[in-house]
Amino acid sequence: MTFVHSGKVWTADELFAMTPNERYAVVQESIVTDIDKVPADLLEQARSDIRSHIADVESAAPPTAP
Repeated sequence: MTFVHSGKVWTADELFAMTPNERYAVVQESIVTDIDKVPADLLEQARSDIRSHIADVESAAPPTAP
């Protein structure tokens, strides 16, 4: 599993000292919404996992009717 970290690591005490709006802003700032900014290795791992999941689902036997 790949973990991407590119910002400050907040402690629980720091987060608890913030207002709910401040905590919300910290979380929102950590979310990447532009796929071009996602590291290539993380993106490829996600694609590989998705392909594997699709293959597993497609190869599963269909459920039988009761």
